[in-house]
Amino acid sequence: MNRRILFAVGLGLALLSTTRAAVYTTYHWHQQQPIYWPQTSALSPPAIETAWESIQRRNAGAAHPENDVAEIFSVADRVAAYQGRMRDAVGLMSGPSAGAQVSYAGCLIDNIASLGAHNSLGYSPAWNQGIRQARSWLTPGGVPRLDLVLTPYHHSIAPLIDEEALRMEIRIAKLAHARAWGSTPGLSSGFFPPEMCFSERIIPVLASEGIQWTFVPNNHLSRACANFPLILGTGGENCDPPNKADQLNPAQNTWWSRTISRGCTPTNAAPFSLRPHKAEYVDPATGVASAVTVVPMEMAMSWQDGYQMYGLEDINQVAATSEAAQPLLIVLGHDGDNAWGGGYSYYMESVPQFTSQAVAAGYTPTVVQQYLQTHPVSAADLVHVEDGGWVNADGDFGSPDYINWNWPLTGPDGFDIPGGWAEDERNWAVITAAQNYVQTAAELDGNVDPASVMDPAAYPASAAELAWHHFLPALESGYMYYGAALDMELKPTVACNTAIGHASQVIGSGAGETTPPTIWLPQQLPHNPGATGFGSLWGYTPTFHDRDFWIWTFVHDVSGLDSVTWHYRIDVDGENPLASHQNETFAGGLDVGSWRSRPMNRRAFPTGNVYNDPNINFSVLPAAIADEYWLHVTEPELTTTGGLLIDYFVEARDSRGNVKQSPILHTWIGTGEGQGGGSGDERVSWWPVPAQAGQSFTVQYRLEGGPLPAGTSPVYLHYGFNGWDGVADVALTWAADSAAWRGTLTLPQGAEQVDFVFHDNLGHWDNNSGQDWHVSVEGAAADWVMDGTLDPDALLLAQNSGLQLWGGWNGSRLYLAGTPAQNARDHFLFVSAPPGALRAAPWAKAGQVAGWGCYLANEVSNGWSAWFDAAAGAPAQARGAVLEGSLDPAALFGALPDTVWLALGAWGNADGGTMQAQVPVTLNGNGSLESGEWLAFPLTTPVFGPVAELGIQRQADGSIQLAWTAPTPPAGWMLAGYSVEASPTGYGSWQSLGLTAATSWTDGATPGLQQRGYRVRARYERR
Repeated sequence: MNRRILFAVGLGLALLSTTRAAVYTTYHWHQQQPIYWPQTSALSPPAIETAWESIQRRNAGAAHPENDVAEIFSVADRVAAYQGRMRDAVGLMSGPSAGAQVSYAGCLIDNIASLGAHNSLGYSPAWNQGIRQARSWLTPGGVPRLDLVLTPYHHSIAPLIDEEALRMEIRIAKLAHARAWGSTPGLSSGFFPPEMCFSERIIPVLASEGIQWTFVPNNHLSRACANFPLILGTGGENCDPPNKADQLNPAQNTWWSRTISRGCTPTNAAPFSLRPHKAEYVDPATGVASAVTVVPMEMAMSWQDGYQMYGLEDINQVAATSEAAQPLLIVLGHDGDNAWGGGYSYYMESVPQFTSQAVAAGYTPTVVQQYLQTHPVSAADLVHVEDGGWVNADGDFGSPDYINWNWPLTGPDGFDIPGGWAEDERNWAVITAAQNYVQTAAELDGNVDPASVMDPAAYPASAAELAWHHFLPALESGYMYYGAALDMELKPTVACNTAIGHASQVIGSGAGETTPPTIWLPQQLPHNPGATGFGSLWGYTPTFHDRDFWIWTFVHDVSGLDSVTWHYRIDVDGENPLASHQNETFAGGLDVGSWRSRPMNRRAFPTGNVYNDPNINFSVLPAAIADEYWLHVTEPELTTTGGLLIDYFVEARDSRGNVKQSPILHTWIGTGEGQGGGSGDERVSWWPVPAQAGQSFTVQYRLEGGPLPAGTSPVYLHYGFNGWDGVADVALTWAADSAAWRGTLTLPQGAEQVDFVFHDNLGHWDNNSGQDWHVSVEGAAADWVMDGTLDPDALLLAQNSGLQLWGGWNGSRLYLAGTPAQNARDHFLFVSAPPGALRAAPWAKAGQVAGWGCYLANEVSNGWSAWFDAAAGAPAQARGAVLEGSLDPAALFGALPDTVWLALGAWGNADGGTMQAQVPVTLNGNGSLESGEWLAFPLTTPVFGPVAELGIQRQADGSIQLAWTAPTPPAGWMLAGYSVEASPTGYGSWQSLGLTAATSWTDGATPGLQQRGYRVRARYERR
């Protein structure tokens, strides 16, 4: 159980306190299955086909859907979860207000109703009675203990669809709610955004539809804090870091994190991200603000709850941060029909056990609505929520750009916004065109009834209503989540084509239509221009981006487009405080500059399988597809120095003069601190800055302005360390996103400087006008100290018969130590890579030794010691309490071996003396040190991971006491101590306080210290 707590000294908190603060807990279970083939039903036209019919057609040999729908719906746990098991779980909970929220998508209701009507696969006509019953169970405050919160009818990614589509999705979801669950109790006032994908842009629609509160992922509250403690990789964020334009929330004092098996470590502020707040969206045209309550769902705890019997151990870590006025509300949310969290053991064992433990501990199981009635959120408690979804979506990890449903346009050499293609973006182009057709038909019709949109088989429907009915299933998130699998990429086109057919009946020639163009949400690449990117877009490697960036979108209008324009303005002071609306409105104010405009470039977007992906079969092509509009933002006022906050939007005008503006978006353009190059230009850059020993280091090179011939391909990096030691060459790879050559090195643990130049392997060099490039590296491991005392980082590798053998590796030099010569015996420390054929033992001793590379000898009669055969390794040695030595194995063996082999032998001190003891232990006792009797020691850079149960307490004398629990090493690794580190801010610039083998550390009192963040990292080395 890996956790990390950062602590603000000024608070004096003791997070391991056993005092129980007021804490509330609740659940959210999400239930969803899509329309598997979005075509007109043959059994109940003109409605869309649902599960029972899809199964019958597939059984009869139909090609689509390719999904085995019967298998999906017949899973026993799903049959139970979709009907009565959620009721049973709530009935077993402890506490009078204990309950759960459930989001049950409208398309799932349709699917289950179709199966239930035919008594198929275990579903009955009374499939909904269990949930209806549980809804009638009320808390003492009169709130349903099973709250059916609203969610888009077809499980759409709310921030990426048009606002009118979202409005219709919610309106028909309300109707489905009443039809399935009854009108008493009434509609829930809560909302669940599918895939937890939230943006403040959807707030006006939620508020206007009567929704008072919505779940949000708590990591997107935390990432929006000014001092978010960014760590990249499995130990932290596995997606793009937050853009500074989003970090509007105040700095927080205490942070809690937990590594989950999904491959990341969500880090969250406590109590800030564990209790409700208000969030708002300001209409850019009118300046009117709409607000809702945002209820954070705890990402790491939710993952744990969905995959195992779950207790209070995580909640106990943060309970002491709870505040009386607004206590913690821990929401555990996940799919209620998948994996362990959708099964019997979860609902019938884990949930009752958890709520029982919570009540016994003094916590209060509840439901959100009851909590909000008891603890209403002040309108002044305003926060910002960064865009993004939950952290456990494959490859997405909570990306602020929703990349699992929105992968950028790609070409053969990487991202290519002007000319690239991606199957998800093709879907958005098709959807954008269909959206405009549907809205235009609705505007010309003038009287669209949501009931007819929901179920045109039950309520007579016009062509405009049928257009909406068939269009909305195209928005199903799963079609894009699963990408090219099966026929997923065909389904949006099938739905949109049917919708366009109905809409065209209304539109005709388009005479009199006043519907403005449809603009898909403008996209930006990279997310952090002039700063660092990370995650699946960038190969999970910290990637420094230049200050230029790309904007693109899809735009369509049935009457044709006249112009599409990008507008931007520069903020005066680089800040966008929550209390001000100037950055959010077109009118602006004194804090922002005037709008600048640039026409966008148009491209007719391809409809086919551009890269001939064998997994995609576009047997149906779209009836309409939107054009792509793009820009490469290179304005000197933005990219010359960076350090700017800009607002921007896209405006489209159709041929009839109708105008549409996108929402106003914001981005921070970084200063590009990673830029290098002695000539002062930008052809050479590197990141991260500062470079860190033992970590990745990326170098980027542009041919423009340099001495290498134009068209050089590839460019080679010639590099070394610490003044050109260990020189090597590597071919760089082309990075289309930056139009540059790029390569990544892993810096040795002992590197203090990286040295490099460039060449074309044909005799042409770029050596920075003779200066070369030399970049300082921080965090280099200190060299081994040769004083006869065992170095503290050395590991005991083996012992036998009174002999001990230690080893160590700092990334550049090998350390050996052994028991010194004693008891009338001479001692020899051998190193090889690997041991060779047997040869005579050294110093005319008896027996044989497998061929060595070198050895360190210690004579007992006079204490003398020295290396033999090690001149190329720059050896060093000393004798005292131990016999110790160090050397450079790369120099010794001509290249750095993956593994060295070590042995320690003791021979009688006289000539011809026999071997009397050895480490490792002898296999046959024959008096020789054979190749099978050596110990393999891998030369791998140590890796670091979080410790378990880190607790931090301030002592009476002002010192800080840290204590933690030793983690279990990964398979094949051993625990080699801990690195204790501090940061003046708690979120960066970590400095080592020292290394220790113990599980505690005391940081002495520092006068005037107000805040300091701590982390402890377990140090692992290969066994």
